[in-house]
Amino acid sequence: MLPKRRRAVALALVAAVLAVTACTYDRGAAVRGEPAPEPSPTGALYSRVMHSDGYSAPRSSVSVYLYDAENDVKAVTAAMSLGFFCVLPGPFCPRPVSAEPDERGLWSLEDDEVGDATAGLRATATLHVDDAVFGPSTVLTLPASDTDGPRRVPDLVYWEPELTVTGKNGLLRVSWPAAAEIPTGKKVTYTVVSASTEATASEPRLLAGPTTETTARVDARVYADARSELMVVAQTTTKIDGEQVEATYRSAGVPQPSDLTPPSRGAECLAEDKASGRLEQAVSPCPITDGDVEWNTDGVRLPTDCAPEAADGSAEPTDGTSGSGTNARCTAPEHPRACVALPEPREVSLVVVRTPFSPSGLTVELLDAERRTVRSSTVTGDAFDEVYPVRFAEPVETGLVCVRDAGGSSGTLSEVSVW
Repeated sequence: MLPKRRRAVALALVAAVLAVTACTYDRGAAVRGEPAPEPSPTGALYSRVMHSDGYSAPRSSVSVYLYDAENDVKAVTAAMSLGFFCVLPGPFCPRPVSAEPDERGLWSLEDDEVGDATAGLRATATLHVDDAVFGPSTVLTLPASDTDGPRRVPDLVYWEPELTVTGKNGLLRVSWPAAAEIPTGKKVTYTVVSASTEATASEPRLLAGPTTETTARVDARVYADARSELMVVAQTTTKIDGEQVEATYRSAGVPQPSDLTPPSRGAECLAEDKASGRLEQAVSPCPITDGDVEWNTDGVRLPTDCAPEAADGSAEPTDGTSGSGTNARCTAPEHPRACVALPEPREVSLVVVRTPFSPSGLTVELLDAERRTVRSSTVTGDAFDEVYPVRFAEPVETGLVCVRDAGGSSGTLSEVSVW
């Protein structure tokens, strides 16, 4: 489990990734242009965006926002973006402004766009590439300045390391070269991040770090239910042209293993009948083993459960058996346990529970052939994390994995993956 501070960063990443599509850039521009010339003073703020070898990066989006004491809280939230930040609307970031670089990688903003250009600022550049959903990104945070006239923002230089991903069965080692040929201080820390490339599930997650090493082990099984890309984020503090600058460099994304499928995918499910306490065969297909991470309001249902729109018992059961009024033969779908029946028994060491609600009151149970609980573990994590890995230090051979809900209803689950 990640420390709370790092989980808080992940929450900030959620909002940041959702805003990526709002960035403005020239889709017809070249990813790599000519050598970027030194920009001439113009407007209120000016700079250039470029590759580390000095060539321009015209197909970039640039975002700048200014902050002051009144907006300290907003600035801290944005500072947690680990390079995902682009343009956050409303209360998340103070005074965001977008700029579009020209074919030489030069960009500027006028006085009427930024207001007080001497305030502390954060400048973000993101390169939009063809072979990754998430291109490299650079974020520079500068203190307030007493400069008169156009203010020169330090070059926004991309860090474009080649990531190496090795391993099997989702247990991966991610390696990368140390940050070089870009402005860095004496200490650089690295964090491995995963972000979904699917529009319906774009929550970025911290997988490893921060570390000063250039390799990390990650468990990709936790997020295997959504197509994702792995990225490495480098953070450092350095002096550029006499200014103390906080720099964040995010690498381009690389796909996570595409053939990573949990053994529970497509498995049948059982549900506990609240009245009898027995586990009974649920309606197929099971909505918590289908690989769709979106919450299904139907939940795991027994054939005698009412259809979703008739949970008051006034309509027909799920299996189509006729019934009407208060004497209908269907009941509300309230099941203390929802269980995944694996195709065959196997050693289980990880169960990933997905729910858009708080995990409070949820417990994972591993059952034997007689359906007795042989091992259990409470689902822990912050509310709305949505993905909750439950690990068993000693694998248990089982063919039936259940999630018990102390509230008496298992309808909050969106997916359960068994490894």
